[in-house]
Amino acid sequence: MRRMFAYTVLIAAGTIVPGLRASDCSNDRLRGAYSFLASGTVNGMPFATTGQTLYNGDGAAAGIIQASVGGGLRGGPNSPPVPWTATYSLTTMLVGNGQTVCVLNKTITIPAWNMDISFFGTAGDDFRELRFIATTPGATVSGTARRQ
Repeated sequence: MRRMFAYTVLIAAGTIVPGLRASDCSNDRLRGAYSFLASGTVNGMPFATTGQTLYNGDGAAAGIIQASVGGGLRGGPNSPPVPWTATYSLTTMLVGNGQTVCVLNKTITIPAWNMDISFFGTAGDDFRELRFIATTPGATVSGTARRQ
C-alpha cells in the first residue's frame, strides 16, 4: 500500500504546474480545442475512448466522444461519435512551502449514453496538456488531453 501511494505521489508530482499565482489558475486558462485519449474500466468492463473537447474559458465545455467498451464500439459497430457537454473549474491548491498547483475538476454529461462522469485533473506544459482520472464510483479511467 505504501509503495502504491508513493508511486501515485511521484506521478502526480510530475503532472502539476508548480508555483502558480492564484490569477494563473482561473477557468479562462482552459480555452480552445483539446484532443483526448483515455482508458480503464467502467463498471468492470474494459474501456477506451478518444475525442475532442472545446473549452470556452468560462467553466463550460463541449465535445465529441467515441468509446470502445468490452471490445466493441459503444452503441454498435457503426456508431458515430456522440456529443457531450461539461462544466469545469480550475482552482489553486496549496501544497506546502508556499508552493501552489492548479487543479481541474470536471463533470461531463453524455446524453446519448445516459451518463455523467466526474474527473480530477492537473495541467502540464503551461496548459498545453491535461492529465486526468475519473472520480465517479465504478469508473477507473485515466487519460491525457493535448491542446490543438
